[in-house]
Amino acid sequence: MKKLTTAGLLLTLAVGLAACGGGDKPSSAPAEQNQSQSATTSAGGDDAMKIMQGKCMSCHGQELKGGVGPELEKVGKRLDKDGIAKVIKEGRSGTGMPGGLLNDEETEKVATYLAQQK
Repeated sequence: MKKLTTAGLLLTLAVGLAACGGGDKPSSAPAEQNQSQSATTSAGGDDAMKIMQGKCMSCHGQELKGGVGPELEKVGKRLDKDGIAKVIKEGRSGTGMPGGLLNDEETEKVATYLAQQK
């Protein structure tokens, strides 16, 4: 029974890690949704949204409302920009959040944008 539980946990972790960091594929979200998101973001937010579409939304959901990973639509209430950047760079042990998915410039843009989400 213990081996089955361990195998299940490892499979869940593997699927979660495989889903994160999906590369630079364009979003499969409808064009209306992408336009709606662009209309509600600033110029810097547009860059952050493009980055997140390729690297974050496969785990955190198209509207950052959660999926395999937790919701991020109000992460700015919990973490400041530096805290968010640290999680992006280092990952978060035990949660399936891998570190190093974004380069320094991408991390800066995404952390700035997410810190404003309150």
